[in-house]
Amino acid sequence: MTADRFWELLSKKLSGEASDQELKELELILASSNDCKASADSLHALWQQSPLTENAEALLAFDKHIERMKKAGIDPEESKPYSPELISRETRRHWLKKWWLPVTGIAATLSLFLIIRNLHSTTAGVKTSKTGIETNVSAISQVTTKAGSRMRVQLPDGSSVWLNASSYLSYGQEFGRTIREVNLTGEAFFDVVKDASRPFIIHTKTIDVKVLGTRFNIKAYPDEATTETSLLKGSVEVTIKNRNNQKMNLKPNQKIVVTNNMIVAGSEEKAPVVQALVFLQPLTYYPTDSAITETAWVNNILRFQENETFGEVALKMERWYGVTIHFADEEVAGYRIYGSFTKETISQALEALHFGFKFNYKIEGNDITITK
Repeated sequence: MTADRFWELLSKKLSGEASDQELKELELILASSNDCKASADSLHALWQQSPLTENAEALLAFDKHIERMKKAGIDPEESKPYSPELISRETRRHWLKKWWLPVTGIAATLSLFLIIRNLHSTTAGVKTSKTGIETNVSAISQVTTKAGSRMRVQLPDGSSVWLNASSYLSYGQEFGRTIREVNLTGEAFFDVVKDASRPFIIHTKTIDVKVLGTRFNIKAYPDEATTETSLLKGSVEVTIKNRNNQKMNLKPNQKIVVTNNMIVAGSEEKAPVVQALVFLQPLTYYPTDSAITETAWVNNILRFQENETFGEVALKMERWYGVTIHFADEEVAGYRIYGSFTKETISQALEALHFGFKFNYKIEGNDITITK
């Protein structure tokens, strides 16, 4: 019996996909191995309960499991990139149904830790992330959100990160020990634990953001025209890569907007200068509830205002709902629209916008066409 076969059978049982023959095979394994049985019992308790923060029994089962890991010589804090209390029952169910990575040779006492850890891929020794962000951090742990999904992650130093849809976060093996550096593509809200001896640095393609302990939002999608950093609390230092690494400091209620595409300036007498444009602006407050628009997504609110074109809003809606939006008329893409949505479906959101801004739409599966 190999360890990966045990985990394959257990994942099938918990997700309801095991055949009668596979269930019998699993029972034989459990009967012959106390370690496997203990692991299966602990994971089954977690599987059946509500989120861990709301269930003392599940928490106790997890704590016992951590103790077994420590006795086996495994340090869960060194390798655990997720905080288990943030993982819902539905998320655990999804992970186990999708879990097929081999774990040959790993002791059965790893159970839940392995399932959480398998959400990451290991790429030690890499100095450029898969998104093309150059950094001196060896990216070994990564988190990715798909279109239509958002996630909260707790980093090894205790800092919390909320990832918006279609985003990617990675960090190195030494994170939380000697350095605190991460790579980001997409959008994330950070609540950073203060540590004066180890600044927290976020690398994006256009900017680097350095903080000690603060709350702020970074939007760095490669398919958008700008990269933004919005500061709610504390202070941050922003390094603009395409302006000779110019540094700017932000104060609370400010945001910095940097163009992703470099601008060429110059004349016949002077050599052209290629650099990014930079704008310092106040945060935007929605008129009806005075909430900050830049961070509304953290509260599961899709929000946009009058200064955004329909084309820009469409990118947000694509990521939010997991759809693709096409414009049959570029004039419509230039409409200035605004709105705020929470539990509305894509159909309901488009219908509301249709009445307010006079356009038509056609939905075919996940493809949407906008016309006059």
